[in-house]
Amino acid sequence: METNSGEIDHHRPWIRDHRDDPGAMNWLETMANPFGESSKLHFSRFWTFSFMGRLLLYLIPSFTAGILGIAGVKVDFLNAPVNLGLLAVPMLLAPFAVFAFFTDLASFVAHMRRLADAQRPTWLAAIVLVPMILGLAAYTAGASKGAADHRAQHAPKPAAAAEAPKAADAAKESEAKADEKKQPERKGPPQRQGPPQSERQMAISTGLGMGFPIWLLASFGVMLWTLMYVARLPNGGQGVLRTGSHLTPEEIEAGI
Repeated sequence: METNSGEIDHHRPWIRDHRDDPGAMNWLETMANPFGESSKLHFSRFWTFSFMGRLLLYLIPSFTAGILGIAGVKVDFLNAPVNLGLLAVPMLLAPFAVFAFFTDLASFVAHMRRLADAQRPTWLAAIVLVPMILGLAAYTAGASKGAADHRAQHAPKPAAAAEAPKAADAAKESEAKADEKKQPERKGPPQRQGPPQSERQMAISTGLGMGFPIWLLASFGVMLWTLMYVARLPNGGQGVLRTGSHLTPEEIEAGI
């Protein structure tokens, strides 16, 4: 069938290949059926949805909590840990973590379909899972380290250390009080100090501190690979790498 620009979707005249027709996209198949095939624009629509969802679910809660904290609203409850299977994350980031996990799995399926349609090895889709695997490994290692540090800080002191001379402590306290009197009075709202972190909270914060940057950097590398290679593969494996809707089969045959 010969297809001209503008015949597929009058609102999107740049769509040239009928395989990229937005009306023909099945979202459930694209995200959950790894044995099918997806055209360039169907794959790109899912990837854009996944990326924007992650961005908004991270920025909006974080920005809102920051504004409320500056305004003096207590937002400590947003840092309360929430169990997500084997992991625990702050309540603030729970929606982001759930969405990121499921879209990672769906992205693996979508990549398999795109690679299959372009007649490329589908095992390359496993690259998409690398950031999640590295992030979980780093989170586990960081959480173990945080829990160990907390136990070391709160371990009972030896008897010899507990019976140390009190004179040195008294001298330090008097010096600290003298220094406080010398310092000018600070202006602004008083700084609030919350209760010390529990072992679980320290484990979570240390785990996120190690796991999240690694996951983010690895995800950035995968994003570049997706945008520069997977999303530009030709429909049906015929043609050259190209951004946007692919050429029609008739144009490919004509050597355009």
